[in-house]
Amino acid sequence: MTVRRHVLNLGGKTVDVRIGVEALEELPRMLKGVVGAPRRAALVHAAALDEAILTTVRRALIDVGFKIEDVALAPEVDVSRAEAALTVWSQMTACGLTKDDLLVGVGDAPLCSLVAFCAHVWCGGMSSALIPLTLDAMVTAATAMRPLSVGAGPAVIETTPMPTLVVSDVSLLDAAPVDDLRLGYVTLMGTMLADSRKNWDAFGALIPRLNQRDALATIEAISIAQLGRRGVLMSAVPAARNALTYGVETARALRSCLGDNIPWYALLAEGMRFEARLAVDAAKLNPDIVFEQDDRFEDLGIEELSFTLDAEALIQTLKAVMAERSNRFMLALPKIPGTIRLTSVPDDVLERHAQAYVASRREA
Repeated sequence: MTVRRHVLNLGGKTVDVRIGVEALEELPRMLKGVVGAPRRAALVHAAALDEAILTTVRRALIDVGFKIEDVALAPEVDVSRAEAALTVWSQMTACGLTKDDLLVGVGDAPLCSLVAFCAHVWCGGMSSALIPLTLDAMVTAATAMRPLSVGAGPAVIETTPMPTLVVSDVSLLDAAPVDDLRLGYVTLMGTMLADSRKNWDAFGALIPRLNQRDALATIEAISIAQLGRRGVLMSAVPAARNALTYGVETARALRSCLGDNIPWYALLAEGMRFEARLAVDAAKLNPDIVFEQDDRFEDLGIEELSFTLDAEALIQTLKAVMAERSNRFMLALPKIPGTIRLTSVPDDVLERHAQAYVASRREA
């Protein structure tokens, strides 16, 4: 099957994105030219990663002419923390990697983010190749990294990742549990709403096929998302460059209030539900879009959460988590499909919607 290719121009650097079924079979061809003269490549992965996948990647690197240095991260290495970057950099130092070598990451979104970040600052920037293994990573790896935390502080260390090559083999998703796909679906939902009315509608049409695990539908959705996310990052309107954080701040507040046991996809979906309703008042969003979003979450099997929470506690936590990253209280709210902007929310609007929201989620 043909592998789709997108070359994303991200302000002076391009990211080569390949998406297809059995795409890893063509990995040797894709790796040619990723660096000037293949010499050394460090392969970063979780120690428990499927050996069959690692073997495929190793053989591809060897075929191109790389000598491989294996960097297997032990289970105790938390790839969501800045300390993990020090672990990788220490291994890169031991391997003698230079800016002319290659850093390769194989794994989920946090691991791909870590590898792209480490490569981005090594010797002022070196080439990196990412092989995401989860749907959310396939959607985001080329354009966004998961923030890293340091010490007891919040996760605020991030940059545009700028990998050289991202290869998404959707056949790796065939046996994935449904819960592992849902974060990807929620991420796609936010991306399509930020992109355009055309692609918002196109995503709705793709949902029945996504539920059937139609590989072509998955490729189509990821492909649309790459161009949409690139458009957000390169927008000429500064307030639009935060569009991909739609729902994220409320999700972070809910995690702080409700604990770590609820899957992130469920919290992010709740964040989007709540912020869409805020947008009706604060950004004049058509309520029909709110109901369309609700219907799509339902079609994807992403149900509303039930919990008991005080509205004032939600508001104060939301303001606190936002203050960790900005001095302004502004949420990325949709105005229409294709337009999500940082928007001020008056206190009375926030209070009214918070009261209605927690009442609707109250456990019986």
